[in-house]
Amino acid sequence: MLKEVRCNLCGEDNFKVVYKTYSGAIDKADVVKDYKITEHSAKTLTRVVRCKKCGLIYTNPRPHVRSLVSNYVNMVDNEYVEEERGRRISAAATIRSLKKLRKKGRLLDIGCAAGFLLDEARKDGWEVHGIELSKWAVDFAKKKFGISTIFNGVLKNAGYPDNYFDAVVMKDSIEHLTDPKGTLIEIRRILKSDGILCINTPDIDSLVSRILKARWWGIKQSHLYYFTRKTLKKMLEVSGFVAIKVKSSPRTFSVKYWLSRFKGYSGVLHKTFSFFTGRKIFKDSLLTVNLGDQVEFYARKARRLRYLEELEKMPYAAKKKNLKVVAVLPAYNAAKTLKRTVADIPKECIDEIILVDDASKDNTVQAARSLGLKVFSHTVNKGYGANQKTCYLKALEAGADIVVMVHPDYQYDPKVIPQMIKPIREGKADAVFGSRMMKGGALEGGMPAWKHNANVMLTAIENIIFRTFLTEYHSGFRAYSRGLLKNVKFLRNSDGFIFDTEIIAQILLHNFKIEEIPIRTRYFDEASTIGLLPSILYGLGILKTLFKYMLHTMTPFKFKQFS
Repeated sequence: MLKEVRCNLCGEDNFKVVYKTYSGAIDKADVVKDYKITEHSAKTLTRVVRCKKCGLIYTNPRPHVRSLVSNYVNMVDNEYVEEERGRRISAAATIRSLKKLRKKGRLLDIGCAAGFLLDEARKDGWEVHGIELSKWAVDFAKKKFGISTIFNGVLKNAGYPDNYFDAVVMKDSIEHLTDPKGTLIEIRRILKSDGILCINTPDIDSLVSRILKARWWGIKQSHLYYFTRKTLKKMLEVSGFVAIKVKSSPRTFSVKYWLSRFKGYSGVLHKTFSFFTGRKIFKDSLLTVNLGDQVEFYARKARRLRYLEELEKMPYAAKKKNLKVVAVLPAYNAAKTLKRTVADIPKECIDEIILVDDASKDNTVQAARSLGLKVFSHTVNKGYGANQKTCYLKALEAGADIVVMVHPDYQYDPKVIPQMIKPIREGKADAVFGSRMMKGGALEGGMPAWKHNANVMLTAIENIIFRTFLTEYHSGFRAYSRGLLKNVKFLRNSDGFIFDTEIIAQILLHNFKIEEIPIRTRYFDEASTIGLLPSILYGLGILKTLFKYMLHTMTPFKFKQFS
């Protein structure tokens, strides 16, 4: 049974008919009950209308929601999976575009079908989740790809927490929804404040659609809404999103599949093309075509006054309780200062202390063991960066959720560790740097003027290249989340002091959040320090890293450590 519906965008019930592809009364028209993704007919039976107020185009009347859901739940479409190669190419292209706006994280694919996009995203390093009504499609994805995180149902029943996903994808699905605006509002709830929404859908305002009219392949009984770029932008805006990128999307299918689409339009053309491509080798070949009638929107949450309180809520990841905090000490000849450093570490917020000795020439190892620290030693001196690599690997092996690097030379004050780890605990940051430049802490602590001025100059250059606003890039007092260390390729970084700058480049390229807190610093005779010549070499190394970063982000040249 069919029923009349109101415009989903503005709520009005005032429309004009755009296409009517049947004769007689609407309730006498045959309605397809066995829905398939690959459903196609140049003679679809439907009535398509346009809202006179906002311009949204939709099917009216339509079958009852229970009937529509039943069609999707019972759907089986073997022809869909036969086009796996082409669908994977299209999915991979979407993932590449998404990565330019959001570097990995937790991704949800709404209407994930047989799971091709989820599998491509997982290979690229995303944590994947899916929503799909078809039991056949869910079983296919679980059995073939081992993707167990697909909810067989509708989004509102999935029960995802607030601020849970880094990216949400709706590829060829929004046009099937009975309530697209309500779904977008629910997506806004589960998407992180800096998350990205990707929507791919047919464009009824395209040239091909206007030429073919009701015979356009985008007109299907299973499509309830037909968006133009203008109406989709409006739908996003009223749901609390801002479009940040719009592009036309190509399709990739086998020649055989393309030919089957032509058959309903012109038998002569179909036979002609089939004659020239009749051999199996041609029919199975893939063909990518951009007809300009498939649009892809990328959007983020709107930062309006009404949304500010919601935007500042803690992300879901921060709600994990009992986070394990491990302090790591990259040590070299630190025997004289180690005891005082360890004594100042607040034990109430640290679960474990790990010291990695870089082949010290004094009794650093013995001093560390006498203090009850877990000690790992390099047999030869490998360098400051190599020491950090071992520190982070050992901390991750120990199950650390937060890793705090504390220099055992007592230059930095470990008493501020609670303030260091707080932003990570609360989910407001993935990395926290102690800044000697905030509140004049560097000069007050005795930093030489030449070193202070060089630090300020390099920081200014780095802010320009990295497009950030940090007060300091060269502090050795830092805290990192487990997720950050698991995702950036820090093992590819330098074994020397440039490690600290390289990991910042990786953090920014992966869109992790950095916060700073002011710290005091101490310069005294027993503390380790870098001389003038090593400092010059360090500065040149930073400039080299910035040049590599520019090449990686602005040219086709790519570096594995930054990918």
